[in-house]
Amino acid sequence: MWIRSQDKEILINATCICLGSENHICAYASNAEGDNWYIGKYSTREKALKVLDMIERLIKEQIRLHNVWQIGVVFPMPQDDEVDCW
Repeated sequence: MWIRSQDKEILINATCICLGSENHICAYASNAEGDNWYIGKYSTREKALKVLDMIERLIKEQIRLHNVWQIGVVFPMPQDDEVDCW
């Protein structure tokens, strides 16, 4: 899945996306080295988990519509103040 980092400096084809320490969201690249990158930081764990939920929904929607992940889709990581928990 292609993701643009929160600071707009990384465009990564992620094979694994996870919640790291200090509410960072990490993405692991699909290269042979298996590099990982911080692609977003949020003020609370709840906000970071909500962003992971947003990514999951996009993946499910793409699979539902097209039965495959669309190569041209890029998920832009939202800024902290753009994530509303409730």
